[in-house]
Amino acid sequence: MHATSKPIIIVGGGIGGLSAAIALRRAGYDAQVFERAPELREVGAGISIWPNASRLLRRWAVLGEVARRGFVFTRGEIRRPDGSILQRMRFGASDAPHVLIHRAELHAALAAALPPWVIHTGAGFERFDQTADGVRARFGGLGEVEGDALIGADGIRSAVRAQVLGDGPPVYRGYPVWRGVARVEDGDAADSLTETIGAGLRFGVVPIGGGRVAWWATANEPEYADDGPDRRARLLRLFGAWHRPIPRLIEATPEEEILKNGTFDRPPVRGWGRGRVTLLGDAAHPTTPSFGQGGCMAIEDAAVLAAALVAHADHLPAALRHFERRRYRRTTWITRQSLQYGRIAQWANPLAVAAREALFRLTPAAATDLTFRRMFAFEA
Repeated sequence: MHATSKPIIIVGGGIGGLSAAIALRRAGYDAQVFERAPELREVGAGISIWPNASRLLRRWAVLGEVARRGFVFTRGEIRRPDGSILQRMRFGASDAPHVLIHRAELHAALAAALPPWVIHTGAGFERFDQTADGVRARFGGLGEVEGDALIGADGIRSAVRAQVLGDGPPVYRGYPVWRGVARVEDGDAADSLTETIGAGLRFGVVPIGGGRVAWWATANEPEYADDGPDRRARLLRLFGAWHRPIPRLIEATPEEEILKNGTFDRPPVRGWGRGRVTLLGDAAHPTTPSFGQGGCMAIEDAAVLAAALVAHADHLPAALRHFERRRYRRTTWITRQSLQYGRIAQWANPLAVAAREALFRLTPAAATDLTFRRMFAFEA
């Protein structure tokens, strides 16, 4: 370990927090994770691990387990509700794989890469104070912890961000996302990533291995719209006439396992911290889910943070500011690209829908490939 007198405190035990602990410990730092939940577990459905993130998981010796638990894929399709194809996408030309996996299994693979004593559960973050040579953080149920630095990896409604930036709640972008996982029969199995786009509606099909298909759905509606007593019934009213296997996936998902969350992000800001405190992942740069880059960005952040601390080991606050500057341009680009795509994909006006379909059909594959290459080429 580096000759620091106290550990680096990581607030939040999700994908970003665990990735930060892995990267920092591999760089020689004593990183400790503090998670509010009474046990370390992740909820959710499918998540995409694109090459910009799987490349780093391979560096951390985690990729083999992630690939074993998930589904490695090489292609995707954008479809109309009747099943006709608007655009085909190929993802094979990369030095690292594209993996679809259940979020809980990615979380478990990251946790398994850390010594168990690094992760402290039942530790709800309350506040921090900075001293001349460190940070004191207070956690409900655990008391006060002293560290050399504090990393807020506590999600889109980050309590650390509220204390550092105080910039209010994230911005709702006009549609929620429902998510679920279904066990499927051979006739409904999927072998590619598929997004089907209708008038103000979308449905994604995500094979995650083990005879399971994760799915997600969107619909334009106010932030606090109520699904009524039967969420699955509402989804079948919205998507029941769409192409196979969409209705079957909804039917095969237990009602109590269908999740719903609003789609939020924040306008990009240049400074995420002060002194010995910074933010990471959704706490720093929440991104709408259109490109599946939220988890990948958190994994990238972890690697860049560790590299910055190694490069500026003699001045920790300077290392954190270097990390923030290095991440600003890329995370801003991805946040804005995702927001723009989501807006177009949620168009509901018939004329706008027709224009969007023509755009998908006429866009050269080379143009789409160029965007993906820029997204996936990142090296920390």
